[in-house]
Amino acid sequence: MSDFRKRLEKVSAPYLVRLHALPRWVLPIFMTTLLLVGLFANPDATAGFWLGLVSMFIIVGILVWLLALSWPLLSSSSRVLRTFVALVLFAITLDRFIL
Repeated sequence: MSDFRKRLEKVSAPYLVRLHALPRWVLPIFMTTLLLVGLFANPDATAGFWLGLVSMFIIVGILVWLLALSWPLLSSSSRVLRTFVALVLFAITLDRFIL
């Protein structure tokens, strides 16, 4: 196991314990709310731009974090699919708010 992997698991442990203590419906509702805010935010308005950009980056960050933590346990097809989803959301964020 690499030093990065050990450090990632050690740093993530308290956050995973907190997530695990929450009711099962909290994380999906939270992620869905952020996704809807990010997709429906008006990128032409200043507040809408920042709200949408931050919410989309939070979603991508959480997905990449969970992907990195679960990487050794995933099959190759699951790795490809989850990486694809994270990249698509990142591309949508860039297209909608940056480019």
